[in-house]
Amino acid sequence: PDLLARLRCPLAPSRARLEDAGDALVCAMCRVRFPVREGIPSLLPEEAELPPGCAAVGDLPCQKP
Repeated sequence: PDLLARLRCPLAPSRARLEDAGDALVCAMCRVRFPVREGIPSLLPEEAELPPGCAAVGDLPCQKP
C-alpha cells in the first residue's frame, strides 16, 4: 500500500495516481492498464493496455491539450 500510494502514471502529464486492479495498475485519469507480473508492476508505456476507444497513446485524454 505504501508503494502504491507513491506510484504515478508515466503517461499522464499531471502524474495521475495508479489504482490496484489485481492483475494490473490502472491510471485514475486515463484508465490505461499496466500489468503486474509476480507482484511487480511494469510501468513501461509499450506494455500498457490502452482503454477502449484509444488506438494509440496520443488518443488518451491526458495527452490532448
